[in-house]
Amino acid sequence: MKKHIRGRCHCSHILFEIIPPTDFCSHCHCESCRRTHGAPFVTWTSVPESQLKITAGEDFLKQYSSSPGIVWMSCAHCASPLFQITKHSPAKIYIAVASLIDPLDRDPENHVSFGECVSWIKVNDGLPQHSQRASDRNA
Repeated sequence: MKKHIRGRCHCSHILFEIIPPTDFCSHCHCESCRRTHGAPFVTWTSVPESQLKITAGEDFLKQYSSSPGIVWMSCAHCASPLFQITKHSPAKIYIAVASLIDPLDRDPENHVSFGECVSWIKVNDGLPQHSQRASDRNA
């Protein structure tokens, strides 16, 4: 495993690195993730904020607050969704795994918010399927 896991937006204006270990890897099926990414689900990981380093293009990082305590971050040039911060985990930053260049240090572990899964996707990968977000299950 490399010391750093590199990532970038589509246009490469924003480059970043995360320092493993990551906290988890989950597929999220919530409506917010689907709509912000234009995809049936989004695979996320997280690290403490101190383990993320923006190496280029920090001035291109655009923030959108969808609700109190939820901030989505994307590239202002190409609109690639990259990160999320949430009041549920204030010291963490969530990273869209699809934005990574290098392999993650773990495989996906489960599906969360599966109660919001679109009907036209059939998931049969054998991973646990939780109807709520991890933060809701642990509350």
